[in-house]
Amino acid sequence: MSETQPESPGAVCADWWRQTFGADDGGARMVRARLRRSATPAEALTIEAVHDLNAQLRAAGYRPGADRLALVAIVLAHVAESGNRRLAEAFGQRESKDGPRALSELRFQTLIHTTDGVGLIAPLRRAMVIARRTPVNVAALAADLYRWNENVRTGWCFQYYGASDAAPAQSETNPEEIEA
Repeated sequence: MSETQPESPGAVCADWWRQTFGADDGGARMVRARLRRSATPAEALTIEAVHDLNAQLRAAGYRPGADRLALVAIVLAHVAESGNRRLAEAFGQRESKDGPRALSELRFQTLIHTTDGVGLIAPLRRAMVIARRTPVNVAALAADLYRWNENVRTGWCFQYYGASDAAPAQSETNPEEIEA
């Protein structure tokens, strides 16, 4: 008997994103608009599609809290197109070598210093306007938001500054994950 690898939370969320917003019909646009305007978890949780996401995550063995579930749904509603780019890279993008970054360092630092899902909703909602038309990796974004911990925030810093190749290994940023 072989065990199947459970789908990652990012993959589950990316499937939900495609199902929910892929049709681009009136219903999908309405759900997207309502989620984009949601400023609190309670507002997002009044939308049935968010409960569909919760059901899909639970079926895959994940148990998101209401705050994290709402955060993922709200932010993914701002993504117009899927691609290979990480969101933090898009935020750190410059139009010219010495030009300003797409998202200012101060606003980026606000995101990185936020440790809880509820506190992240408002600044990330505002920041998503900058990346609205940038194709981003939906699965990676959802996984990052689902976890949103020190390792994720550290990775975002390296991505924002364009130094992803120089990022430390996960065991270097989280000593308790070092194997004995």
